[in-house]
Amino acid sequence: MVVVGSADVIADVSDILVHVLTAAVRESDAHARVHLVELVGQHRGGGHGRLGLELFLYEVAEDPSARNRPSRHTVVEDPDTGAVRQERRRADMALLLRYLLIPTGGTPDAQQRILGRAMRALYDDAILQGPSLVPAAQSNSVADAGESLKLRLAPLSLDERAKVWWAISQPYRLSLNYEVRVVNLASRDITRESAVTGGGVGVGVGVGPSAGVRP
Repeated sequence: MVVVGSADVIADVSDILVHVLTAAVRESDAHARVHLVELVGQHRGGGHGRLGLELFLYEVAEDPSARNRPSRHTVVEDPDTGAVRQERRRADMALLLRYLLIPTGGTPDAQQRILGRAMRALYDDAILQGPSLVPAAQSNSVADAGESLKLRLAPLSLDERAKVWWAISQPYRLSLNYEVRVVNLASRDITRESAVTGGGVGVGVGVGPSAGVRP
């Protein structure tokens, strides 16, 4: 059976990041927390409350580096009749997720220390796969699909960072911009083809540029 990504994959990636970051920040403060937040239209500030991090997903885009992937032929078995047939599934939509990572609470010194631990965790685990994915997300769609996530600190200038804050109508705060790719959003565009009577059609084998490449 071929396992593909699900429509839950965006939320699952956020859950995975919260899990990884929580483990990192608690090295310096056992009570530190990481929250997934919505900043648009909200009035928030660093404050002097409990030390922690806020994770804000501010952009979801199609990843241009993974466009034009071929469709995939798979062999499936009808659970009722036992008949085996081929299906052609459109390639998953490859997504690029952009996050703001914002220290909150405590003193400026404490915020800078917790930010450093978060950066180190995402640098050491710049490619998340296997066991790193399993315990976090509720549905584990990323781990179930056998995928990996690549994390990158976005090389933005101060002006570019300020524009992100301006776009969400918030005053500028110390923060980091991270990109996560490739996040595969499963397509439901499936074409049933002829029944398999023999031969060697492999499970999950790409069908090449002539069959199903997106324009």
